[in-house]
Amino acid sequence: ARGTATTTRGLPRLQGRCQGQGALGVGRGVGGPTTARAVAQQPAELEVECPSEDNGLKRSVARSEKFTLGDLAEGRAAPLAELTPQALEESYERCGLVTEYYAKTFYLGTQLMTQEKARAIWAIYVWCRRTDELVDGPHASRITPKALERWEERLEAIFAGKPYDMLDAALSDTVAKFPVDIQPFRDMIDGMRMDLVKARYNSFEELYEYCYRVAGTVGLMTTPVMGIAPQFTGEIEETYSAALALGIANQLTNILRDVGEDTYRNRIYIPLDELERFGISEEEVMSCSLVSKDGVTDERWRQFMKFQIERARQYFKMAEDGVMKLEENARWPVLSALVLYQQILDSVENNDYDNFTQRAYVPKWKKLRSLPTSYWMVIQNNLQNLS
Repeated sequence: ARGTATTTRGLPRLQGRCQGQGALGVGRGVGGPTTARAVAQQPAELEVECPSEDNGLKRSVARSEKFTLGDLAEGRAAPLAELTPQALEESYERCGLVTEYYAKTFYLGTQLMTQEKARAIWAIYVWCRRTDELVDGPHASRITPKALERWEERLEAIFAGKPYDMLDAALSDTVAKFPVDIQPFRDMIDGMRMDLVKARYNSFEELYEYCYRVAGTVGLMTTPVMGIAPQFTGEIEETYSAALALGIANQLTNILRDVGEDTYRNRIYIPLDELERFGISEEEVMSCSLVSKDGVTDERWRQFMKFQIERARQYFKMAEDGVMKLEENARWPVLSALVLYQQILDSVENNDYDNFTQRAYVPKWKKLRSLPTSYWMVIQNNLQNLS
């Protein structure tokens, strides 16, 4: 139930309790600025504390602000060592091919970006995918904590301008050109470590930490590349918070889509205390008995899934409001991914919430049909700004 950037998951939120909450879902109430996580679940009345997200957000925003001010010396990635322009070009081309193969729709959207931005997004996508494959790929059973330590050492080398291979080289060049901070990358590796040792999540607070690490981090990685619209006069943190919300929404969506599939790996990502609140046991989930042999969905599960889907959609709403704060040429690919992922939730509903024996997916024709819809949403927003 995990996935990288545009290829997989999403997270949760219902109605915010924060005073002064705006359309973005980022309020400035008594407690000061709030990010996507500071949203109460209506039934649970829970505000999630996520120190790793706070740290990743703070560092990413600070690096972006330094870049804006022209203060690039401190903490900037080193230039690439001993890499010819031809080799670097080949590195980016390979990243583009990988992105196109695994995320065709998103790759198409990047064609609207400048070449430099598109290539940087490919480089980040490929690193995220390779990281995800360590614990979810064909060799996952042989991955150890030591292997993740070595992967993190390679990450440090990337930011030091000493890439290990051709695909690393593209990311190394990207982080030297854009104000991308290393902390979200470290946090994603920590998310992979969680998958090695944790197969259950007792509460939404625990799940949120995981979702931030494996998906919310992607927003912090890519926002500095996509850029913030020059006409946006709000706090930079607002745009980064919206990006976090999209990653979280995607991760929750993946989790809800893959409940049945995850049981085969002895994993339950949905919070156990929320299952209990709806009168559902862990054993019922693991045995996939909440959908009968005749395809009838248990009413308890139906209500539970409605609750989960509503929370995911609220996070998507937070993210949607933030898309228009990005630079214009980055809006369509992000909005397209957002729209497509929400359609997965529609598919779960259309399957009568059976995510045990049926896999929710979006047909190719529907994906293609949604692209002009997303583009028109961007055009409408631009016209409104001109009027």
